[in-house]
Amino acid sequence: MAQYQNSFGQFQLKRIPDTDKNLQAWNSADSYLLKELFEQMDSEALHKAGILILNDDFGALTVSLARFSCDSLSDSYVSQQAAVNNIQSSCPQFIKQVNFLNSTETLNKSYDLVLFKIPKSLAFLQYQMRNLLPYIHENTKIIGAIMAKNLHHSVIEILDNYFSSVQVSLAWKKARLIHLVPSVPATAAINSDIRPDISEFLLDDGSRIFGLSNVFSRNRLDIGARFFLQHFPEPSEIAAQSIIDLGCGNGILSLKAAQYFPDAQITAVDESYMAVESARMTLADNVDKLSRFEFICANSLQQFESEQADLIICNPPFHQNHTVGDAVAWEMFKQSKRVLKDRGELWIVGNRHLAYHLKLKKLFGNQFLVATNNKFVILKAINN
Repeated sequence: MAQYQNSFGQFQLKRIPDTDKNLQAWNSADSYLLKELFEQMDSEALHKAGILILNDDFGALTVSLARFSCDSLSDSYVSQQAAVNNIQSSCPQFIKQVNFLNSTETLNKSYDLVLFKIPKSLAFLQYQMRNLLPYIHENTKIIGAIMAKNLHHSVIEILDNYFSSVQVSLAWKKARLIHLVPSVPATAAINSDIRPDISEFLLDDGSRIFGLSNVFSRNRLDIGARFFLQHFPEPSEIAAQSIIDLGCGNGILSLKAAQYFPDAQITAVDESYMAVESARMTLADNVDKLSRFEFICANSLQQFESEQADLIICNPPFHQNHTVGDAVAWEMFKQSKRVLKDRGELWIVGNRHLAYHLKLKKLFGNQFLVATNNKFVILKAINN
């Protein structure tokens, strides 16, 4: 756990997972935003303001402003868990002054101050900005923060659609701020009927796949999942009564498992609230018996009991927000070993260059090549 010093004080912050000591739970975009806010608003004004924080990666913003009371909304269960842990480490007396909201919930009050980290998904940014408009007023102060290398013209184009003024700051420690001025009135630019942003596409067999705005490959079948579907575990290979789709995304692998194992109990797990809801929509549209499915938003499999699954299928991410690495996948593999029954199997698909076979061999003592092409590899490991 590292000490984070910013304009509002010193705090103890920790990432989830916290396996790479070279990575911090904050960046200079967080610090720049807090510095700007400290210079513009005094403590009395902050205490009076209705504050909304969007997309706080690991709680740097939420922890720093917890004393003033705020709402903190995210699509990431892991981000929210990190924020809670970091508040409890740094200022536990303020934990009840933060109201955590997830991305599938609707806002229900007006805000005087909105602080946001710009998400990686442009579709999600557009969804958030459109749905924010009914809950701000003409004097709401809105400030976004992003690392300069990630600020592309497409971000500005989206923001221009919803606000009367979009001003980008000079760079500070490789970060930039974006100051937004609401239209007058703020709600004039949108229809008052706020609906979820849902995409869908069809598989070759006619199955409909749904994806909310922050779900990976929401408009089409990604090539890694396509390859996995072509080499999916079959009942002749494993007798699976309990299956977990870890990192379920839009639910494609859960649907395939339902088709191949019609009597199995299937659990779709993801750290994205929108992914879990997308998987629920996909399964609800394509299967007759939804009661044999469970949909859980969680940090990998931490809240699962040990030795309960026969089969875990996984298309692990190789990035966390804008950070590329294997920390999340490594955590998934470790938790899978704990949750699998004796002789239970973990099946994964991943890019060839990520060398997941070395990690599986280290954890399980074995790994088997199921299939490979010029980009992807499908591997399995048996728990024993």
